[in-house]
Amino acid sequence: MTAIGLVGSPIGFVMGADGRMRITDESRGGADQASLDSETDAAQKIFEIRDQDKTLAYAVSGFVKLDGFHLLDEIQKKIEWLSRREFDTCKKYLSALCSRLNDDINEARKNKTIETLPALYRTESGTAWKILDLFTVGYFRGAPSLIVSQFYHSDGVQVDFDVNSYPSNYAILSGSEPVRAAMYPNLTDARFSAYRKQLAEPVSLQDAAEYVSGYIAACSSDLAREIDYAKWKITGGDTHIAQVTPSKGFEWLVPPKKLGT
Repeated sequence: MTAIGLVGSPIGFVMGADGRMRITDESRGGADQASLDSETDAAQKIFEIRDQDKTLAYAVSGFVKLDGFHLLDEIQKKIEWLSRREFDTCKKYLSALCSRLNDDINEARKNKTIETLPALYRTESGTAWKILDLFTVGYFRGAPSLIVSQFYHSDGVQVDFDVNSYPSNYAILSGSEPVRAAMYPNLTDARFSAYRKQLAEPVSLQDAAEYVSGYIAACSSDLAREIDYAKWKITGGDTHIAQVTPSKGFEWLVPPKKLGT
C-alpha cells in the first residue's frame, strides 16, 4: 500500500507520499521477473495534471498492477483523452475518468487480462475489498478541489467505484490506521510525539508539509513495526511532497528521486 498525507488550506494544497513499491507476499511465489524488478523504495506516487482548466496533483494508493493491467498507465491515458473535453466541476471530471477506468478494469477482468482481483485490504466500511484509492487536490476552473476516488469489489468479479468531494480545507492521512489513531486527534501514544505536527490556524504550507511528512515517517518507523507490522513492511523509502497553489501551480517541495533533482 502507501502512506499518503494531504492538507488543504486557503492558500493551497500539500500532498506527500512514501516511495516504497512492493509486491504482496501472497503473490511473490508466482511473480515474474519484471514484477520482482519493479520493487523499489523510490517509486513516484504523486503526479500532475495541468491544462487550461485545471492544475491538479493526484496520488495513488493500492494495487497499481493487476496481472497484465497497469492502472497508472491507464489513468494517464484517461487524463490525456479527457483533456479534450470540458467539465463544469472537478468531481464531474474525475467521475468521467473513473467511470472509463472502471469499465476498462471490468473488461480486463472479463477477458482474463486480470485473472484475479486482490482481496487483502478491506474498505473503510469493511463491506468490500479495496483495489485503489485516487487522491486529487488542486484547482479546477479556479475553484479549490479535494476529491477522493476509490475502486473496490465485493465478489471478485465486478469492480465498482465511488467519487467523493471533501471541503478544500480538509486534511487526510491514509496508510496505517493504528499509527494515525496513535497520533491524531489526540496523542494516545506518546512515543509518536516526535512525528506529530499540530496544524494551527491559519495553516501554512510549511506546517502542512511537516504534518504529512511526519505521518509518513511514523508509518515506516520502528514504532509502526510494533503496532501495524502488515502496513509497516510495505511502507517507507523516499518521501516526496508537492504543493499546488493558485499563483504557482504544481511545485515539488521534495521531488521524487527518480526525477534526479
